[in-house]
Amino acid sequence: MPKRSKKENSDKLTLQQPLGAVSEEDFQEHVWGRKALRRRKFRRTLRFTLGGLLLLAMLAWGFIITETLLQVSEMPPDAQGVTNVPEETTAPEEVTLPAPEGPPLRSFYASLRLLDRNEDSPKLVKQAQELESTAVVVTLKDGGGYISYQSNLMQQARVNASQKMRYRTYWTMRDLKEKGGQRIVGVIHCFDDPLAAAAMPEAAVLQRGTELPWADGQGRRWLNPYAPEAREYLLAVIREAVAVGADEILLCGVAFPEGNLQGAVFPGQEEIDPEEEGAQALVMAARNEALRSFIAGAKEAAGEAPLYVMIAGQAALDGAESLGGDLWGCAADFIAVDTRGTPWARDESYWRTRPVLPVVASPEDAQGARDYIVLVDEISDIRR
Repeated sequence: MPKRSKKENSDKLTLQQPLGAVSEEDFQEHVWGRKALRRRKFRRTLRFTLGGLLLLAMLAWGFIITETLLQVSEMPPDAQGVTNVPEETTAPEEVTLPAPEGPPLRSFYASLRLLDRNEDSPKLVKQAQELESTAVVVTLKDGGGYISYQSNLMQQARVNASQKMRYRTYWTMRDLKEKGGQRIVGVIHCFDDPLAAAAMPEAAVLQRGTELPWADGQGRRWLNPYAPEAREYLLAVIREAVAVGADEILLCGVAFPEGNLQGAVFPGQEEIDPEEEGAQALVMAARNEALRSFIAGAKEAAGEAPLYVMIAGQAALDGAESLGGDLWGCAADFIAVDTRGTPWARDESYWRTRPVLPVVASPEDAQGARDYIVLVDEISDIRR
């Protein structure tokens, strides 16, 4: 008998051993369970293998993309075939505003005392050259109602606004323009005119229950912005100012009086029941409309001369009772904001968002602004 190996003997014994108490079904289940276990092991091994291959493929693809982007970024802009888009910024958008036409408005103020004698004209011309200014500010009608030149207006004859005129304003302005190359900014005070209000009660703010002009807390009388007579007088002054040589017009006192107005009456104002809901707002809106209407007429009267309307610094921010709101968007070419003694006016960001001209006390206070108006308030000199 041939000799068997140990493996063959083991297989024979395994296959030929009696089942004993193990049934055929249990035996088959045992055999197929071992096969299922082998299949699970095979699938698990396959998953691990495929996962590893996939990870390697992703790493290789990422490396290729990175290298490509690096090579493109090093290429010149024209070779990249795309238009560079600037990065977005969170900085606030600045508003670009139109500047007055012509050269910069760098002005200085010609004191009324220097208009006293004609020989002072060369001094003003020399001052303009030293300051390298482009314009001279001259008060043509002051806050007292007096006019600094010889007026031929019919209304002025009644008001006698230039009866004490002693200044050679016309000739001085002519010399400044012809010899100094300066533009003339003529200052005209409007409704804050106690002289005209006293002489023309029909044009004035009246005391309640009388035909007499009303006076504010400082004893000053005011012209009534609703009165046609007041408006026509002021418009006539504007037309005459341009005729005598003013190249640009600065209006001051375009406002209603402020303070306690209970005793004041404004003929021409629409009657509004004070008990009506929103009555105060309606009054303010009517005043604002009256001032805007006057400014539109002043712009027409000024013709080609640029028109500026000066308002107080605080009114530039939030309007004012005297304005019935603000005047932004009125017919004036620019709003001239009175920055004298106003700390917030130093903030340049404010001027970049408003069509304004700052009014300053001296050229030094303009702080390098391209355009500015220098103004010194003079009320009593003309009456001297």
